[in-house]
Amino acid sequence: MKKLFYLVSLCALIAMPFTFTSCSDDDDKDPVIAPTGVVSNLSFTDTDKAVDKIGGTLTWTLPEQEANIDDYVIYLGSTATEKKTKVGEVAKGTKSYEIPVGTDIQAYLIVVARSAAGESTNPVAVAIEDIYAKNGFYILNSGNWEANNASLSYYDYVKGTLSTDVYKTQNGKGLGDGAEQLLIYGSKMYITVSGSNQLVVLDLDAKEIKSITPTGSEPMNPRCLAADNGKVYISYFYGHSVAMLDTASLEIEKEVKVGRYPEQLTTSNGKIYVTNSGGNDYPDYGKTVSVIDQGTFTVDKEIDVVFNPVSIASDSQGDIYVISWADHGGTTNHTLQRIDAKTNEVTTIGDASYMTLVDDEIYTMYAQWNDKNITCKKYDAKTEKILSENFITDNTSFNNTDSHFLSVDPISKQLLILEAPYGATSSLYMFTPGGTLEGKAIDTGGYASKWIAFVNE
Repeated sequence: MKKLFYLVSLCALIAMPFTFTSCSDDDDKDPVIAPTGVVSNLSFTDTDKAVDKIGGTLTWTLPEQEANIDDYVIYLGSTATEKKTKVGEVAKGTKSYEIPVGTDIQAYLIVVARSAAGESTNPVAVAIEDIYAKNGFYILNSGNWEANNASLSYYDYVKGTLSTDVYKTQNGKGLGDGAEQLLIYGSKMYITVSGSNQLVVLDLDAKEIKSITPTGSEPMNPRCLAADNGKVYISYFYGHSVAMLDTASLEIEKEVKVGRYPEQLTTSNGKIYVTNSGGNDYPDYGKTVSVIDQGTFTVDKEIDVVFNPVSIASDSQGDIYVISWADHGGTTNHTLQRIDAKTNEVTTIGDASYMTLVDDEIYTMYAQWNDKNITCKKYDAKTEKILSENFITDNTSFNNTDSHFLSVDPISKQLLILEAPYGATSSLYMFTPGGTLEGKAIDTGGYASKWIAFVNE
């Protein structure tokens, strides 16, 4: 019986089908699969000023591992997962993509990792905001001396037009006498009208919310403004003090004495820095910057600078920049200085009469009294080096006998310069980021134009 069993088993084994496989080097390779890694921290800011169009740089952080990624594909979509319109693609290791100006807007920009096996099933998206759909900037016109004709003008990016007397149109009355500074903070605008001893609070359509008259034994003359942590800080020129306004209640909460005839302010390092010009005590000008602790609202210290300090700004490292106008025609130039955030040491950077600081770049205009030439330099606040000896590249010239103000659009980096001749309406010059004039100078419709504030709804 055993012999028969073995014979049957052997026959059954012979009858079984066999599958033979060959060996090759391909057996050791990993199978090609779609990527699992995804980018993160997508960021995009629209710089195209046309409505329903976008342009600008899309950036992201790379995955920790790119081993199974060949490239990244960029799409537009109406949802965060719908890859509706392909915009472009970039090789792995790339952290950005330039969205062409004039691209039709959709709701989202989407980045997807891709390999030979296909695209990742985990797209990453960032919502798009057409920030220029309701954007423009206000120009504050101080008005002629004691003429009670301060005003607001508004430039509309979408229409490419400038409207004059906006405050009067919205409120049926004039703004007052001697407007000094305009600040947009949150959903409100704040204007100091020094000659009328008023701080005027408006919505972003220039409709008045409240007008505040500072209390004192004489007119306090609200002068300049800065904002931080839900508070607006106001220098009182004749009050020789700084006041704190709560932006919710619109009530003055505190006031602290500083140096003589304070001008501009800035906030940094939990402090408020204010320039004490001493301007009405000629020739005995002030020469200090008061440092106020934001928490206690008391003066911590006074820092000595070149006499007659008037302008001030701060960079992302906390350093403070001050322009002093000296003695208006003497031997000391208008001087740009830096106050070190850690040591309070003051260093002279160069000559400057006006400045604006955007993204750690300082743009300055300078002309000493009776000097016909105006120089326009740009500095890197982080490296403390000159970036440009002349940021106006098309030979546009300005009149040194007129007052000026310069500002830079924080989104598009478009450069704006106001020129205010005595007794005539002011001119607005709009330059590309490369320093060439866009069209002709525009009449602001106001006298002594001296401040610009950008609307970003």
